[in-house]
Amino acid sequence: MREAIRKVISLDFGAGYAQPGDDTVEALPADGKARIALLATSDKLSQHWAPRWLKYAGLEVMVVDTPEKALAEASVSRPNLMIVDAAFQSEESCLLINSLRRVHGEHVPMIALCSNVNDIARATDAAATDIVRRPFDWQIITHRVVQAVKAHEAHKDLVFARERFDHLRDATTAAERDRQRAAGIDTLTGLPKGERFRRLSNNAISALGSEAQTAMIVVGLDRFRTINESIGFENASRVLAKFADRLKSCISERDIIGNSANGTVTAIAARVGGARFAVQISNGSDDQVERFNEAIAEELSQPFEVDGQSIYLTATLGAAMYPHHCDSADELLHYAETAMLEASQAGIGKHVHDPLRQTIGDDTLKIDSMLREALREEQLELHYQPITDTGTGEVVAAEALLRWDHPTEGQISPGRFVPVAEKTGLMREIGDFVIDEACSQLRDWLDQGMAPIRIAVNLSLCQLLRGDVVKVTAHALARYAIDPSLLEIELSERGVLNKRPEVVNEIRRLKDLGVRISIDDFGTGQAAIAYLKDLPIDVIKIDRSYVSGAERSDRDEAIASGMVALAQRLDATVIAEGVETEDQLEMLKTWGSQECQGFLFSHALPEDEFLKKFG
Repeated sequence: MREAIRKVISLDFGAGYAQPGDDTVEALPADGKARIALLATSDKLSQHWAPRWLKYAGLEVMVVDTPEKALAEASVSRPNLMIVDAAFQSEESCLLINSLRRVHGEHVPMIALCSNVNDIARATDAAATDIVRRPFDWQIITHRVVQAVKAHEAHKDLVFARERFDHLRDATTAAERDRQRAAGIDTLTGLPKGERFRRLSNNAISALGSEAQTAMIVVGLDRFRTINESIGFENASRVLAKFADRLKSCISERDIIGNSANGTVTAIAARVGGARFAVQISNGSDDQVERFNEAIAEELSQPFEVDGQSIYLTATLGAAMYPHHCDSADELLHYAETAMLEASQAGIGKHVHDPLRQTIGDDTLKIDSMLREALREEQLELHYQPITDTGTGEVVAAEALLRWDHPTEGQISPGRFVPVAEKTGLMREIGDFVIDEACSQLRDWLDQGMAPIRIAVNLSLCQLLRGDVVKVTAHALARYAIDPSLLEIELSERGVLNKRPEVVNEIRRLKDLGVRISIDDFGTGQAAIAYLKDLPIDVIKIDRSYVSGAERSDRDEAIASGMVALAQRLDATVIAEGVETEDQLEMLKTWGSQECQGFLFSHALPEDEFLKKFG
């Protein structure tokens, strides 16, 4: 009988068939690492025998008998492995296994001690690393502990090696990008850019001389900012890289370069802007240039596959020829870019620089250069013309008008520099400045105690086509804490409003911000009524020609008063422009025009004079 009792005690306390010792336990490598095991259980036998077995495996054991002590000890000792009673719960009635994972990390091995099937279910749901069931065989458990610790350490070594590899890879990639950047290579596409491209272009022209024809073709991808916003920057960059590959194939695999009747034909592709590329074909014929255009069209007819999405691109092409159109490579690229912008504004697929406009082009170059300096030197400013309530004369709004006072040229008319800015791509930067400056000025007036008034800014077609005007507007409104209803976006019926889907979409997105949409120069375009039907218009500005003409012509008066009545039926505010006399003001009152603007009240004023006079 005594022998039987001793046998049971031996089975319960010492795993039955062996006592812990160096020859009965698989030990962890003796590599000098301190490894800690946390044992959380109220089972006295486990508290007594587990430390003895685990000690020979190379583990220091911390024994606790409550969930609270387990959480406290885990925070201090940061164990390499935890052996936890599956039934233990923390104060929040959460399984201790889950609480320890939350505090100590997801990857620490967690062995669950289970007394019944409910414990096994809880441990399984908690994703324990291993599960053991009573009666606990600590020789076998110790073996499983050693394997779990080895696997965990191998995992940590793998993570460290992977992080080290990623670090080295990123460092190598960054070094290669720095090398390419220093060499004038675009890191995304591998194409030359900037000064490197200009140098290659000049060298090619110099080598051939002025007798050989050189064509420069600029390819601008349409609506790429919209694509960027739709699929994300990273995917959009992949599309650009894929397009660059196709561009290179167009000049290397489509019988464009090689020998011709004019001699050896060479071509250089480059990236000259965010979504703009250039190809220079030296010593090529008009036929080879046309073959390139056809090749680009064919490449763009095929979708670009990115993450399972099919992205279709369209492009606008501009071309210029040396020596027919210019005397240098820099001018050649400039004229090709200008031709591309003209094609984009006209809504056509391609356009060749017109040499008959050379004189205008010379002035364009001069204004372009001066305008770039004006932006750097902050020579541009806004003046503000009041818009008044027709009945009360109270100032209810102000139109922001762009002014340029050049240090030597004096006042330069917007009619002279705005078309240049639109052609050369500067209008986007100028447009951003106008929106930001107008919102900043309104905030300054409000802070100085001026009653809230609307502020109106003019938007150009190129801003709408660029696809980022909504983001720019939203940023300015947020930056200066402006109520969107106080910002009025004016769209001229002449040259800005059209039926292009991307234009209509941008106008609707602007309206979604909460700003007011105004049609300027109403009645001077070709489809005014259609705009009222299709677009979310809040304000209609009757063109000054109808206001002045109504005094002399019954027909003009009938048309103007009819436009006012139409706007009122559509619940749109009517502003009459160009009011210069009291008689005109009285006439507007009889029509029912709510607001008016013109020299009768004031010309456009600098911000400080406007505040002094109307604040």
